[in-house]
Amino acid sequence: MNLEFELFPYDGPTADFASLTGSLLWNLSIAETVEAFLARGWRHDFGDRVNTPYGMGPEVHLFRLPGGREVIWIPSYGNIYGLPEVSREPIQRAYWILWKAGVRVLLIGGLSGVCDWRDGASCLRPGDFVLPWSFRTHEDHWGLPGTAYDATWPEYNVFLEEPFCPALSAVVADIAGEFSEKGVIGRVYTPETLRAALVHVKTIAFETDYDILLYRVWNKLASQIDPKLPSVVSLHGDCVNPVLARFLGIHLVYYHVVSNVAQGIEPGGDIHNTFINLVLEKCPKMAIELEGRLFENWCLPDAPVCRCVERVERNPERFLKAITGGMKK
Repeated sequence: MNLEFELFPYDGPTADFASLTGSLLWNLSIAETVEAFLARGWRHDFGDRVNTPYGMGPEVHLFRLPGGREVIWIPSYGNIYGLPEVSREPIQRAYWILWKAGVRVLLIGGLSGVCDWRDGASCLRPGDFVLPWSFRTHEDHWGLPGTAYDATWPEYNVFLEEPFCPALSAVVADIAGEFSEKGVIGRVYTPETLRAALVHVKTIAFETDYDILLYRVWNKLASQIDPKLPSVVSLHGDCVNPVLARFLGIHLVYYHVVSNVAQGIEPGGDIHNTFINLVLEKCPKMAIELEGRLFENWCLPDAPVCRCVERVERNPERFLKAITGGMKK
């Protein structure tokens, strides 16, 4: 196995905790986001683009919290202007940085629409806060070429029945509940109350009415398979790469604010303005406060009892013998 990219020099900071939160902060420039965290008493120790073996990476910002903890923030999911957003290229650069930085807990907040097949008061509405249950894999969920984390098979099996760290997500739900009671956000949903799945739209546009109709049918049918379980809906955003996070041993926590109902669900609905209004008004302040409190108080989960670590299973070494060149190291 050629692992030349493992030796590529890394000149960025290191930290146990990191955030890739993007769309919730889009009304703030990078400099303004840094200032918002400084206003909490944090210190800004590093802020620059970091090179990777796949090309120049995104900006990486290192903060030192009053208690001494260090936290990395990479703006907007690691997206780089001029590259397709949340695609394999920027994902690889951002995750190579996270790996080299030694990150163990990754927090991502997203803002996008929901496709909910239900009617009435139970439907998700803009401003509601969701901790997703699952996600749909797609063709950009791959590893880090030129490293030991290029592919899982045949050395490992990676299981994703709980892709988002349940221990740390519970802390997010508690704080979100406080925000909901104060009217900062809408209702709070967890996997115990709603099976919300993230899906990634592989196009440069919003989905068509036909796309959404298919998702409504799929979500309704999935809900009816076992009606004793919470309903299934789809959140049309992206959590970057939960497969690679699990493979790297990173505890991934994702939280989602619903910005709009999907195109075609509400006749005459204006999904552009509901999205823009949340970006411009409620979300930035909420995200800064939420992530500030989390990073200031979080503890690393216990590895022996956390599925984020347990569910990367090593295969028998003899599996390598079935693959051309598999025993060469």
